[in-house]
Amino acid sequence: MNKLLLRRHLRRKCGTVVSGTERMLLWVLAVLLVLFSCLDVWYFLRVVVAVLRAWFQPPVWDVLAEQSLGGRVLPHDVDMGHMNNARYLRECDFARFALFTRNGVLKATRALGAFLVVGASTIRYRRSLSLGEAFDLRSRIVAWDEKSFYLEQRFVSCADGVVSAVMLCRQNVQRSSPDKILQFLCKRKVECPEYPEELQHWISFNTASSQALRAENNVDEKNNAKSREIRERKSCFVTSRCFSCCCVRNSSRTYSVRVETGIQTARMLLWVLAVLLVLFSCLDVWYFLRVVVEVLRAWFQPPVWDVLAEQSLVGRVLPHDIDYMGHMNNARYLRECDFARFALYIRNGMFNAARALRGSMVVGASTIRYRRSLALGEAFDLRSRIVAWDEKSFYVEQRFVSCADGFVSAVMLCRQNVLRTSPDKIVQFLCKEKVECPEYPEELQHWISFNTASSQALRAENNMEEKNK
Repeated sequence: MNKLLLRRHLRRKCGTVVSGTERMLLWVLAVLLVLFSCLDVWYFLRVVVAVLRAWFQPPVWDVLAEQSLGGRVLPHDVDMGHMNNARYLRECDFARFALFTRNGVLKATRALGAFLVVGASTIRYRRSLSLGEAFDLRSRIVAWDEKSFYLEQRFVSCADGVVSAVMLCRQNVQRSSPDKILQFLCKRKVECPEYPEELQHWISFNTASSQALRAENNVDEKNNAKSREIRERKSCFVTSRCFSCCCVRNSSRTYSVRVETGIQTARMLLWVLAVLLVLFSCLDVWYFLRVVVEVLRAWFQPPVWDVLAEQSLVGRVLPHDIDYMGHMNNARYLRECDFARFALYIRNGMFNAARALRGSMVVGASTIRYRRSLALGEAFDLRSRIVAWDEKSFYVEQRFVSCADGFVSAVMLCRQNVLRTSPDKIVQFLCKEKVECPEYPEELQHWISFNTASSQALRAENNMEEKNK
């Protein structure tokens, strides 16, 4: 009887200590940790804030007017001390939400029963944005055609006014057209402005890339059908669970010790959850973990001696990758491409060769064309290969191929700049002989022309501003 009373007393005491504020705090921290580790919480919060802020700001009646959105590089945005490449596209998403809300394009699109999706984007990095640096993201509609709006977005440093990055985005209009949207807004027919030279080159690149991929798909259609049948046969798996049981002693002394241990465990768990929540909410933890995993995996895989050989990296769309439309966010494609390039350079020896030559590699520009969205849980094969190089950069093509039907969901081209050495020296170091660069594909030539024209236009604009000052 005394043991029973003692147990009730200890249970009551334990309950008052653990099941009160600490137990509630444990549940709150656990739920927040699950949210921040499984979903891109800041993305959804930023979308809501950007739309609401734009909604309550004065409308912009000029559809072609430039709009600005201030931002700052936070710890969650950085990789190697500066803003991650994929985060630029993420910030551009928020700026486009604000742009279309204030100039009425979003409202007109909904009134016409249509919607907007990103069809392609290209970005040229001029100077990295460091941690804590403030920037002004300036967006404007440059032109349009029968299917899409073309937007230019610039990252301008608030410290010295330097344009750190320039992005072009093709915003496709589904179930309507840009002309109808503008006519709905302006109550009249609106003539499209003249296409800038760099935009013409980029449109030519997209057209050439689309034609090349369609021709390739027609040739490989039969092979894809056979591989699809093989994948379907191997798509089942079996899971098993194991259960364990435990026994409890009836000794009152043991029970009291367990009560104290339970209280200490609860408090320790409270601290662990708090620390993990701070990490996941302030840093992109999954990015750094993925970098370590992919580098180690590539390091222990057999080397690939052919520098031009295609390499594959299998991935899957996780809850942390999706946006408000339920499919993989535009910026996440560039993030996955980072991991694939790490593996590519380690396995073909370029990473070690660059280090041996005391050089380094940074992304100078990238362009991606979205063909079909990747849904939540969908598996994909990310295939990377070096297409060509010049005196300063490697050009890498990366394709997102759906594992379900072999369809190429997205195609990306990346210009990997080489610092303090050259691509020719790196390839010669690896192959022990002079290697001729492969012939440039047509779409790559158009993209290089776009980058050149964009650089010249921006330099000319900067010279005009300096003269005016």
